[in-house]
Formats: sequence, structure tokens, C-alpha cells
Amino acid sequence: MRYHFWYVLIHIGLGVVGYQYFTFTNIGGLYAFGVSLIVQAYAVFEIYRDANPHFQASLTEAESVKAAEQMKVDYRKRLSRVWFMRSCMYALLTLLSTMAVRGGVAPGQGAG
Repeated sequence: MRYHFWYVLIHIGLGVVGYQYFTFTNIGGLYAFGVSLIVQAYAVFEIYRDANPHFQASLTEAESVKAAEQMKVDYRKRLSRVWFMRSCMYALLTLLSTMAVRGGVAPGQGAG
């Protein structure tokens, strides 16, 4: 991926800025995952934009209309899985960067 480095920086920045919301709790994890879904939607769009011409070329080589439709369904499933996987990974990165900012202390608890 050409832009992988920038997405790493975006999620580290989100963790640094949103340290009050992205916590290792159920709701904090959901917040981090929701933000990751939004950010990674654009990343998957970039993958789609780069891969779609190749996919369209392979559609012309399908044996039948049914085979072409199955290829489209499989392509959408793969993109959805990539989106989900990337969102999970980057949500964890967001939570880890948040933990680094807070020093690993749970919210509401003091250091001493």
C-alpha cells in the first residue's frame, strides 16, 4: 500500500487527541472501532480505485453472465473483509497510542 504510513499516523494522532474517549473499556473500544471504520472506508476506497480496472478487465474473460456475477459478489466480499480487518487492526493501534498518552492508567484512576 502506498499510503499505509499515513494511515498509521492518522490513527496514532486520533489516539493522542482522543485519549479521553478511546479507552480499554467496552464503549472506548467501540468508539475506536467506529472511528477506524470511517477512516478505513477511504483506505478501502483507494484499494478499490486502484484494483477496479484490473477487476473489470478480468470480468470480460468470464465464461458466462452467472460467472461474472459470482466474481462481483466475491470481489465485494473480499473488499468487505479487508475493510473489517483493517478497521480492527487500526482500532487496536488507536487504543495502544491512547494508552501510551495516558501512561496505561485506566480513566478515573490516579497514578498513586
